[in-house]
Amino acid sequence: MYRKLHMKMTLFCGTVTGVILLAMTLAGLIAFERLLEKNDSAVHEKTLNTVLNQLEGESLIDYGKLGQIADMRFYTITLYEKETPYFLYQDPVQQERMKAACGLASAKYGFQVENPPTSRTKTKHLEFVMKEEGVEYLASFSSIPHPYGTFCAVVLYSRAQLHQQIWGLRLFLLAVDLAALLLLFLFAWFYTGRMLGPIEENRKKQIQFVASASHELRSPLSVILSSADALTVAEEEDRNSFHEMIRSEGRRMSQLINDMLALANSDTQAWSMYLEPVALDSILPDLYEKYQPLAGKNGLKLLVDLPDSDAVPFALCDRQRIEQVMEILLDNAVSYTQKGGSITLGLSQDGTKWRLWVKDTGPGVPDQWKEQIFGRFFRADLSRKDKKHFGLGLSIAQEIVRLHKGKIWVEDRPGGGAVFCVQLPRTEAADE
Repeated sequence: MYRKLHMKMTLFCGTVTGVILLAMTLAGLIAFERLLEKNDSAVHEKTLNTVLNQLEGESLIDYGKLGQIADMRFYTITLYEKETPYFLYQDPVQQERMKAACGLASAKYGFQVENPPTSRTKTKHLEFVMKEEGVEYLASFSSIPHPYGTFCAVVLYSRAQLHQQIWGLRLFLLAVDLAALLLLFLFAWFYTGRMLGPIEENRKKQIQFVASASHELRSPLSVILSSADALTVAEEEDRNSFHEMIRSEGRRMSQLINDMLALANSDTQAWSMYLEPVALDSILPDLYEKYQPLAGKNGLKLLVDLPDSDAVPFALCDRQRIEQVMEILLDNAVSYTQKGGSITLGLSQDGTKWRLWVKDTGPGVPDQWKEQIFGRFFRADLSRKDKKHFGLGLSIAQEIVRLHKGKIWVEDRPGGGAVFCVQLPRTEAADE
């Protein structure tokens, strides 16, 4: 499904951008072709006027000078005096083309080169466009006065060079567009892949989450159902133990469901945060009093490490949520630290921010697990028999810290163990 969606989005994005590119290229090509044609016409008009001026001002035809004015590769010039043609540097093909132009002028426009209108000054009487063998020519018929009568000057201009320029431009833009389309589709493939990557990753996580949740719920549910069946045939003195087992597994399921709902609310951004300046050093003593009996029961020493500064550290946070984060860290520390070890609650300044931390003397966290432990349903020791932890606590803690625009991570404790750190932004109240 992901691959098909990736292909469809790539095709859609590439096609849309490609159509826009082609439309813009076509519009630019049309405008540029018109500009080339306009410029070519202007240059031709200037050359034609110069040729006619040269013919009018000279009593003798200077072929060399005319050849310098008009490029004979593109111009064909013939002077007609009565029925006598005077060809200027023309081969038989050009002469035939000139006769075709004169025939078209006579048949279509009624202009006779043998008997042009008389004029005291050079006068252009007829101009039209003709095509020969796929090439476009501009034909001009003018009267040139001289002492013995009137010449008819016929000038044919080949636009082959213009057409070559236009086709060269078209081929160049076509090559550029093809290369651009290829790059667009490659970019669309890469970009849509980057866009769909997190979606596909979230889908995989959801599938994994549902599978893990189903697995975790199946165990207590099986115990509850089997205990309920056993109640129907159990002796009176055994019923209390089955009742207690059902209650215990029910509480376990309730905790798991609450954790799952908490993560679902964080995913939908439904968590409510009541941010206010909180004195962080007031949180640790409360946590110490709450967890001291549990630590003592497990044979652990619980310590508090507060900064020596008289300034009271404040952070903009939701006190209950931050306490929830620290309780998750303390629960893990108590569960994973062996009897006779110690757990330390601490607070320290980290540059312009404050850091809360929980340090234990437990087995520590291997480097390859330091990122994974914040994933959902991840438990480092799958062989543990403790059923209180489902691998959701650190995920919840990470979401809470993220909503506070803070940071949570784990470090190695010198001498063994782990240090879980929570970094929170500092407020101006800390400087008062």
